[in-house]
Amino acid sequence: MLERILVVDDEATNRHLLEAILVEDGFRVELAADALAALRQATAHPPDLILLDLLMPGMSGLEACQRLRQNPKTGGVPIIVVTAVGQIVTKEAALTSGADDFVTKPIRPEDLRTRVAAMLRVCRIQEELGRTLSYLHELEAARHAQRKAALARAVANPTRPATPVPILLVDDEPVSRQFFADLLTEQGFHVLTADSGPAGLDLATRHPIEAAVLDVVMPGMSGLEVLERLRADRPDLPVLMLTGYPGSQYSLAALRMGAFDFITKGLSLSLVILAVHRAVRFRRERLEMRAEIDRLRARIAELERCGTAVTVRTVECR
Repeated sequence: MLERILVVDDEATNRHLLEAILVEDGFRVELAADALAALRQATAHPPDLILLDLLMPGMSGLEACQRLRQNPKTGGVPIIVVTAVGQIVTKEAALTSGADDFVTKPIRPEDLRTRVAAMLRVCRIQEELGRTLSYLHELEAARHAQRKAALARAVANPTRPATPVPILLVDDEPVSRQFFADLLTEQGFHVLTADSGPAGLDLATRHPIEAAVLDVVMPGMSGLEVLERLRADRPDLPVLMLTGYPGSQYSLAALRMGAFDFITKGLSLSLVILAVHRAVRFRRERLEMRAEIDRLRARIAELERCGTAVTVRTVECR
């Protein structure tokens, strides 16, 4: 669907000039001869972008910009104001009132095209980010529900590892690192702690850990960089990210990079413990499944060899 642009200018010559440039670039253009008409049109059918002249009789473009921003239906529509070359103060007032950008008269087609394209591109990115964050929040809610259900089962059938399970904890904050280390140690885990990404990677190469818990934001090497290195060296190792902001861009990036789950700081301690148990169980079940597949493949190969031997002996007897 073509993007719609509302052009607001009291001078017909200017309106049609802007219309000609934008239509040539493939936009649907709607025209308004004054600010009141623009407010009515934008409220009834919010456009993708508004080109708003500032100097108009009656209601000025500046007031119209303020009212567009206050209206819930048009508050998110990007506005590019059109000003004369020397109106620096007016430009500043327009930007303060909520305008996103400005072009100057006389209109230069390439300048107009560049600013319109850039503004619409930013809007598309913001919309995509909004959809992505909404999906991430829904995913986190679903994960939370699954955790609660699993926690209820775990409470009904409590289990502790027969031998301490080695896990890696990397967090640059001493208080947070000690808190989670003590919590997991009390639950029967053998916790190897590191205060930086490089130190954590060194421990991971020297110890047979079964899960890793990484703080997302750390100086030097971030948790995402450590995750990437661990996934490359140990693709079977489940990695949980320790974060204070589960809906952030870091969370989305970590999911895409293969993080197993998130541990949110401030979350119920039972859910934290459960998340680590789930990660260890997931790894062990996958390893058992791979071992079983290897056994089945070996058995199939043995049967095929036996079948070939039988066929050869039969041929020799004939």
